[in-house]
Amino acid sequence: MTAALPPLDEALLARRLHTDAGGAYARIQRIESVGSTNEWLSQVLAEEAQSRPQPTRQATTAWPHLSALTAEEQTGGRGRLGRLWSSPKGASLSTSIVLRPQLDPALLGWVSMLAGRALVDTLRQDCGLDAEDQRAVLKWPNDVQVTQASGPAKKVSGILATAVPGAVVLGVGINVLLTPEQLPIENSTSVLIELNRRGADAEIGSGPAAGSQEPGQLRTELLCCFLERFAELLGRIEEAARQDPATVDEVLINTIGQVLTTLGQEVRVELPDGSAERGVAQRLTSQGALQVEVIARRAASERDWEPCAPVLRAFSAGDVTHLRAVSGGAQPPPVD
Repeated sequence: MTAALPPLDEALLARRLHTDAGGAYARIQRIESVGSTNEWLSQVLAEEAQSRPQPTRQATTAWPHLSALTAEEQTGGRGRLGRLWSSPKGASLSTSIVLRPQLDPALLGWVSMLAGRALVDTLRQDCGLDAEDQRAVLKWPNDVQVTQASGPAKKVSGILATAVPGAVVLGVGINVLLTPEQLPIENSTSVLIELNRRGADAEIGSGPAAGSQEPGQLRTELLCCFLERFAELLGRIEEAARQDPATVDEVLINTIGQVLTTLGQEVRVELPDGSAERGVAQRLTSQGALQVEVIARRAASERDWEPCAPVLRAFSAGDVTHLRAVSGGAQPPPVD
């Protein structure tokens, strides 16, 4: 029988993250097991909203802006397009954050990519995953991957934002301690696998846990570093919106474009109705949609591809597959 992995260090989470200790988070709650942190929080917030005759921004809530729920085990996690996943207890990070940001609602579609940027920065700067053949990157719209010495990049995290009355619930799942045999899909990896591939000790960051990290400390330190970076990044976007709202689109596009590997790639976009389109990813729009110069379409997975005259299309939803990098690929362009 495999030995149980140690839990997250709740005391360290409180010392690093809670507002009472100078952190950014109003509430940090750890639970042992849940079907889905996103669904759990969404239900709680919906019930809370229904209990108020006239919900207002100033209404008292048990889950204010920047509240986080993290579970040692998630048995029915749900990703994009309804995909289900789970992982061994104590091996991953399954965390959802309640967001009530001071932003135009039209910008809320960016929050999952902002979380992706924060996690990319954490993996690069705190875990050392920033070499050409082993670099954390963001794949549009919500997958964090690590490049490999050969073959395609492998997924280490998925992110999903859900709108609820008066808030957004942002769910982040990170493969941390999974072994190759435990990985959920073939083209995935874990932080521990990548640290071992780098030949590094299993240490993250420079906080109290660094230098002597047991598995539970490794997960705790990674979660702290990520949540701190995300709160800081979101705060910078909110400040930009207050200072000069006209520039926020450009700030967002540049912030995400710096780590987004989808731009300049020939991609296949699988759409919810079963159809697909193919072309070169050109840019992000001001709403965070992916603009692709489409050159071929197919009506369903069993149908043949049909060439079409090149046309620019913006996709706000869809499952994107990178096919190949195009020489001289797109760069983060000006805002439209």
